[in-house]
Amino acid sequence: MKKTIALIFAASTLLLAGCCTTDHATKWQYKTVESTSIEVLNTPLAEGWIVVGFTALPDGNKVYLLKHKQIH
Repeated sequence: MKKTIALIFAASTLLLAGCCTTDHATKWQYKTVESTSIEVLNTPLAEGWIVVGFTALPDGNKVYLLKHKQIH
């Protein structure tokens, strides 16, 4: 019983220590790409950008919103 309590205490201490560090926030970079063709996204997608949204403009173009994990 004492070993179980000690193990639970040790595990919870490690968990709390890991959660209390301050550098866990993910930082993102954002950019927009405007084009009539979706092929223009091939290069940013190959570089690790992710499409998070788009909107269609009256002139037929689309504006894509991309995000990328910022490297520290």
